[in-house]
Amino acid sequence: MTDAERKAVLDRTKEIITGDKGVIVKIDEWGKRRLAYEIKDALDGVYYIWYFEATTKTLDEVTRVLGISDTVLRFMPIRHEKSFGAAQPAAAAASTAQQA
Repeated sequence: MTDAERKAVLDRTKEIITGDKGVIVKIDEWGKRRLAYEIKDALDGVYYIWYFEATTKTLDEVTRVLGISDTVLRFMPIRHEKSFGAAQPAAAAASTAQQA
């Protein structure tokens, strides 16, 4: 996956979340890592962990878009029962992810 493809997927995901009044709390970029096993002929992948608050409809749309994206190998949405605390505006979360 090229940087442009990765940026397009990240931007599309941010659009979906913030477009439906969701809030991105934090984005952890773990970077490129070796996969435990080969997936779609890929041995390495870039890992991101997104913390966001949104409606069920928004999560369904994010899941749908990531599922049909050819560049996304795997994803796993997990619901947290507790709030994440003080949320950052989406622009601040995006700049934090790019600085990492």
